[in-house]
Amino acid sequence: MSYYRLLFMKSFEGPVMGAKEIAARDDVDAVRIARSHVCEQPLELWCDKRKVKRFPPAEAPQSAFSF
Repeated sequence: MSYYRLLFMKSFEGPVMGAKEIAARDDVDAVRIARSHVCEQPLELWCDKRKVKRFPPAEAPQSAFSF
């Protein structure tokens, strides 16, 4: 079991707005878990000092009405 840190970023240049610890079997498992946290801000997944993956921000859902 490895430990990962998922960083919630204001932008990919920073700053870090928050973090979540993830325990996973390997990088593939950690990426799968991290994908469930994709939101309207960029994310970075790290294992110690190694960046595993960047997740771009998800687009905000479009309203049914456009003004």
